[in-house]
Amino acid sequence: MATAATSQPSDFVQSIQNSDALQLIGVIASALAVVSFVQGLTEPDNSQLLSAIEQLQQTLNADFTALGNLIQQQTQIIVDTVNRDGMALALANSDVAMAQIQDFLSHNNNEALDTAEADSVAGLAFFTELDLTTPSDLLFFLPGLIKAGTVRAFVIASEPLKDREPSDVVVENITSMVTLLSAMIDSVVSTVTTAHTVDVKSHTIRCAPLQQVVESNTPDFDTPFRTVTVIDGYNHEERSVVLQFFDAQRNNPPCEQPSGFEKAALAAAEQVRAQGITDELAFIGIPQFKQILQSWQNLITVPIKTVFDLNGTWKEKDVRLPLPVFVSVDINSITVDLSAFRRPPASGTVLSSTQISVSFDGDSDPTIGTLVPPNTIDWSSQTTWIKE
Repeated sequence: MATAATSQPSDFVQSIQNSDALQLIGVIASALAVVSFVQGLTEPDNSQLLSAIEQLQQTLNADFTALGNLIQQQTQIIVDTVNRDGMALALANSDVAMAQIQDFLSHNNNEALDTAEADSVAGLAFFTELDLTTPSDLLFFLPGLIKAGTVRAFVIASEPLKDREPSDVVVENITSMVTLLSAMIDSVVSTVTTAHTVDVKSHTIRCAPLQQVVESNTPDFDTPFRTVTVIDGYNHEERSVVLQFFDAQRNNPPCEQPSGFEKAALAAAEQVRAQGITDELAFIGIPQFKQILQSWQNLITVPIKTVFDLNGTWKEKDVRLPLPVFVSVDINSITVDLSAFRRPPASGTVLSSTQISVSFDGDSDPTIGTLVPPNTIDWSSQTTWIKE
């Protein structure tokens, strides 16, 4: 990362990353509803909600502008002062809402609940009504939306069922949060991905007309010659700044082209580019933002009941000494722990009571699994898993 190498994140940003606080926001926000905000709710547990708020209080009271500044720095965007000031006011509304919802949960103060509802709506409205025309303009406001949206989710979850806002209002609010956060994440990913490039470095030389002739020197200008293009190598660049060069010649005689090393050099440059993108997105918190997005989606997702419980340990059928994989389901989201294979986790979705879709590392298309009771998954990749 070119910019990250020269600028350190603020203490707040570092603390967020070290404590996985953004991930905690997502986990707790998802846990606020027993199933979701649209189905299967029970009366909220005040002590559980207060405990969750206390876990997040330090994070939610932090200056989220610091993380917005980091994203702005990394993506090299400019945000106008008016919208900066507007965000500060919106987050102040969210602070009031969080304080009031704690008062309500502790003392059953209905006036505090009314204030929390109004201020949480106002805090979120700033972000959903920004209506900026350029997607990159949204990037600075991403962390602020995380805070305002999390507070709004807490307020909704804290409302007694008899006093809860109408379902269509709740769904509209959470849907707007999901839509905007998704757009922001996509814009960050696109901006960072576009900034990292692999560029070829090459030049031409004059060589003897017959390649089999031993060429110790470049021919004189008045003798016959052929023009040879030499691919020196490939640069991994970020916004035209060279980060790393991969040699495609390795002392190969210049007139003997191709050298045979071009493919390996290009592959190495592309691999480093991909890792650079991954590292920079991690640096500004995108993996955690994606988890928060999923947790918000879960709040308004009606869970699909599968024909049997997918959670647990699975092994591949008819494989000698198969290694275990661990499957967990959150609402309709699937995570497959493949650490036994030294592979990153796979993620997927419940499609129906008898079908799931999982994207495994390295696969361009998701793999479809058909659930066969009592304990079998038949994959479209022609493999079968058995639940232990």
